[in-house]
Amino acid sequence: MNPSRENTPFEDPRQQRGALRDLRDEDLIVLVQQGQKRAYDEIVSRYKGRLFSFIMRMVKDPALAEELTQETLIRVYIHAAKYREIARFSTWVFTIATNLVRNKMRQRSRRPVTISLNPAPEDDEMPVDPADARADTSARIEREELGRLIAEATAKIPERYRVPFLLREVEQLSYEEIQQVTGLKLGTVRSRINRARTRFRLLIKPMLKNETLLAELEEIEARAAAEDNRTDNEE
Repeated sequence: MNPSRENTPFEDPRQQRGALRDLRDEDLIVLVQQGQKRAYDEIVSRYKGRLFSFIMRMVKDPALAEELTQETLIRVYIHAAKYREIARFSTWVFTIATNLVRNKMRQRSRRPVTISLNPAPEDDEMPVDPADARADTSARIEREELGRLIAEATAKIPERYRVPFLLREVEQLSYEEIQQVTGLKLGTVRSRINRARTRFRLLIKPMLKNETLLAELEEIEARAAAEDNRTDNEE
């Protein structure tokens, strides 16, 4: 199956690609439901890297992460007709991915399995502002070092807390969306994220010998706290 090669009603593919880039995910999947395969291409473009990074953090096996990423995207296409906009499209996608990872881990449970969150270097998407292209080399190196330490500390968080933590801090899903993905109660989602944050702080702060990196981490924590407060106030 290669949906990307099928033609669509648009005469100029370049015009179509430009138009598709401006659409919401939820609008794209409606087009996929209508048989417009280039809309599926756009979904793949948006989600392939995010899915691989998310899955890689849990399985620490590039080949397996690639396999599960592809399977997730295939299922998105096969089951496109089942999607209804009662939840964000990203929530639906990460629910599929999370269930596939869980199933794979169950299949491999009879032998020792190391679960980690070490990402592929190019896909590290922890919530750190992207480096300014004008920033000097030392600033770039500091940010890369912070990303490495964040990944190392996150890998040590127990899996039951790690998945909600990743969905919140990396994928920026709301608590309600994480509830839908994981099947946990809302209070349990909040509790596990808070526990993961506490463990994360305890793990990473001893690693930060550089005062600049410590200040950067404190800025990240402050932004996360502000976002949570804003969400709580809206509720």
